Amino acid sequence: MDRQGLLLDLITGTETDLDSVQKLSEAAAEAMSGLAGTRVECAVLLQLGESAPVSAGTDENAVRLANLEGRDGDGPITHAVRGAAAITVDGGASFQWQAYLQRLAAAGYERALAVPLRLDGPVSGALLFLARTRTDLGHEVVSEANWFAGVASHSLKLALEVHSVRSAGDNLKAVLESRTSIDVACGVIMAQNRCSYPDAFGRLAGMSRQRNLKVRSVAENILKALPSGSPASRFEPSALA
Repeated sequence: MDRQGLLLDLITGTETDLDSVQKLSEAAAEAMSGLAGTRVECAVLLQLGESAPVSAGTDENAVRLANLEGRDGDGPITHAVRGAAAITVDGGASFQWQAYLQRLAAAGYERALAVPLRLDGPVSGALLFLARTRTDLGHEVVSEANWFAGVASHSLKLALEVHSVRSAGDNLKAVLESRTSIDVACGVIMAQNRCSYPDAFGRLAGMSRQRNLKVRSVAENILKALPSGSPASRFEPSALA
């Protein structure tokens, strides 16, 4: 089967980066479980620059292991991302993984496979596959996991871009609506007091300080007090969707 150009749908039904990461962990676990012939759990750890890491997974123990790496920065995920190569940890691993193996065993697993995601800029991440026995993540599964990570990388980059655009649109809408309320309220003050825009804004800012409210909140209160009520915003959600 020609698998070039395949993408995972990590956008439909999602609103946040976390939603997409959760969908990715579920798709990855399903794909590797089908190949291994037994249940393989998956966690995803996503580092978004200076922001707090985003993690999700198919069970609580998987997420806990990923979160520990996000906090401590020491484990197969970290090494996989740094070295841009998959890392397998099991009973035959070197001494450096002995502490991690104890953590794995405590979570009910015998083998872990961390595969880096190829993302852009300050964003990095990896898939963490977890198996109950050492034989559940054989060479064929490791090879397929590397291919899957490539598909996941392209799919996740697209999802992150979509969420970023949506967020920017929401922020822009809020800014425009805030600016509109303030400008209209200043117009009301100018008409009532026959003053300039700077003077009107100064009065608005003064009321904001006196009442310990944001300037936008004071402006909206002024507009609500008008006989006709607050005018409708010109920036409807559909215009910025």
